[in-house]
Amino acid sequence: SGDETMKPDEGEDDDSDFDDFGEEDQVDEEFSMDEEGGFDEDTPMSGGEEDADEIPPEDEEFSGEDCITNVEKDAEGDALNNEEETNSSITKVETPAPTTYLPPHLRNLDPNAILKRKIRGYVNKVSTSNIKQILTDVELVYQDYPRGEVNRAILEAVSRSLLINTIMPARLCAEHILLIACMTANIGPEFVSPLLEDLAEKLTEEMTERHGKLLNNIVSMICFLYALKVVSCNLIFEIIRTLLKSFTEADLEVLLYIFKSVGLDIRKDDPQALKDIVQIVNETGAKIKEKSSRFIWFVETLTAVKNNNVNKIPNYDKSDITEIQKAYKAAVKQAPNNLQVTLRDLLDAKTKGRWWVIGAAWTGLEENRKVKQVEFDSKLLALAKKNHMNTEVRRNVFCVLMSSEDYEHCFVKMMKLNVKDKQEREIIYVTVLCALKCKTFNPYYVNVIKKFCEHSKNYQITMQFSIWDRLKDLKSLNATKTRNFILLLSSLISNKTVSLSVLKIVNFAEIGTDDVDFFKELFRKILNVSEVLITEIFGRLQPLPLDNLKNGIKVFLKHFLKPELNAEEKKNLRIALKCF
Repeated sequence: SGDETMKPDEGEDDDSDFDDFGEEDQVDEEFSMDEEGGFDEDTPMSGGEEDADEIPPEDEEFSGEDCITNVEKDAEGDALNNEEETNSSITKVETPAPTTYLPPHLRNLDPNAILKRKIRGYVNKVSTSNIKQILTDVELVYQDYPRGEVNRAILEAVSRSLLINTIMPARLCAEHILLIACMTANIGPEFVSPLLEDLAEKLTEEMTERHGKLLNNIVSMICFLYALKVVSCNLIFEIIRTLLKSFTEADLEVLLYIFKSVGLDIRKDDPQALKDIVQIVNETGAKIKEKSSRFIWFVETLTAVKNNNVNKIPNYDKSDITEIQKAYKAAVKQAPNNLQVTLRDLLDAKTKGRWWVIGAAWTGLEENRKVKQVEFDSKLLALAKKNHMNTEVRRNVFCVLMSSEDYEHCFVKMMKLNVKDKQEREIIYVTVLCALKCKTFNPYYVNVIKKFCEHSKNYQITMQFSIWDRLKDLKSLNATKTRNFILLLSSLISNKTVSLSVLKIVNFAEIGTDDVDFFKELFRKILNVSEVLITEIFGRLQPLPLDNLKNGIKVFLKHFLKPELNAEEKKNLRIALKCF
């Protein structure tokens, strides 16, 4: 009956609604496909008798093959039996396994983003009061990340903070550079080298095309690096000479800052270079007809620096430099020697290499060696061999000494030899040897030694050891060497290259007869100067804790030297004894 046909069979599941739903979807899809592609005359429309035979029974699963439109056919138009490709084209979409939720700001990040964020936090918090804690925290970061990545992150954070087009506050710049100096002392020159090269390149670019106050910030960073002895005064003087070539109003502003901040320091390190700068400014100023107020102000500042007159330097304030210097000494156990790099060295670092970094390649050494081979003629080399200059460094030093016009020319040529570290001792050794071997004493060697001792403290120490070696073995010196040694030592003491404290290894209570004659002649030469100079020479011993030396010199002067002096020399002797 009609009612029975509406009821489902008892042994079957009541899934007919879902099957009908699938069939309706199939019919709709076929209809829509026919609509898009057009009706085919041979294909009957859905709902006919032929369609009823094609409808699969309810107990069979609908495969979905009839919906595949891209079916390969043979030449006759029949479908190819390619079950593997058909089955592979229908893939089951798998739901991905649940993962840890990441906020949007943490997705697709730079691998070093977390490192850079940490470093920026430390750089932003750095100050003179917490520099030790910042260094400790940064040291922990090195344990978790590669050393090179941490170095780059620190330099990048400092550069982003300071290299801007507006004037950077001096205190902020000083504190950032304090971190760089401390890291350089702990790691080495390879840490600060990329920053110096970047500053040199930006400085050169700013000289041609200015971008706000970026040049002022670059020079300020270099000045603070010099104040903390990371770089030498050579780099500062080279920047000054570069600015003096253009000498615009903007350059005057930068020059004023240099001389007000580190002018007295560069005067102390290299007074001759400062005199050359003053001469260049005077020559340039003579050509200017209408001098601006800023130029007049600059000349007054430069004159005050040259005369070491702090009171006449306008707006002189060294509090920032003094404070970071104190913090630097407290944070660093042993400060390294400053880098003797020039602006040209930094600009040529990518092509010639970095000689100031240990283990780095450098092509400049090979070029200098080629110059050395053709610099000296055969006569000088033969003379060096005759005087037992048995190493290449000693031969070169000897030939420079013999071929120089004066002591300044000799100093410049010695610097071009690029003698490093322990080889620097050979310069003093060869100079003293030449001075003692002369038949007639030559003051030229005294001036050479004085120039090198003023240049670096290492030469002073080497000269002190050289004097001690000969004082311990005076008997081995012949008459000519003894006379020349007396003249050399007395000249060095008189011009204050070395102090009387160099005689502290001498026990004046136990010296022999030959030694008495040597020291009598030495002190006679020392006392044969002006009264003011005698006070300065002997007065240098007063604050030193060398009581044995002071008492020994007093006894020797009173008992051995005084009876042989004339009235004028006795007057100078009394002045000397009052200094103790």
